[in-house]
Amino acid sequence: MIDYKNQSGLYLVTLNNEEFISVNANDPRRAKTSIKVNRSNCKFGKAKDLQNREKNYWKVFREQNVNFIPLALMTEIDMAEKMVLKELNKYRVKGRTGMKNEWLENIDHIEVINIAYNILIERKLTFKII
Repeated sequence: MIDYKNQSGLYLVTLNNEEFISVNANDPRRAKTSIKVNRSNCKFGKAKDLQNREKNYWKVFREQNVNFIPLALMTEIDMAEKMVLKELNKYRVKGRTGMKNEWLENIDHIEVINIAYNILIERKLTFKII
């Protein structure tokens, strides 16, 4: 495992599980009402501490189901995430309230990675590729 502790940045998560698992499987109060995802989904997101974020996914989906891919180390994570998610808007999964979240469907994770890097480069944001 690469040490991302205390490093902020953008990441992508893919899953290995075929069965659908609630994105809040570790929280019995919310598990039944949350969206469910499997290997056909991926998630683009930001984290202030990439290593801790990866461990959070292990708690929800079990470590063997999680492929955590840090994409870029950077400090402007809020702005960068918004820019990328705007571009990915049509792929974002809607929850039961109709709100879109960071989980994606009907898009290959490689395409998500390419879109993210293209936006970071086009917008001339400062980042380090991991």
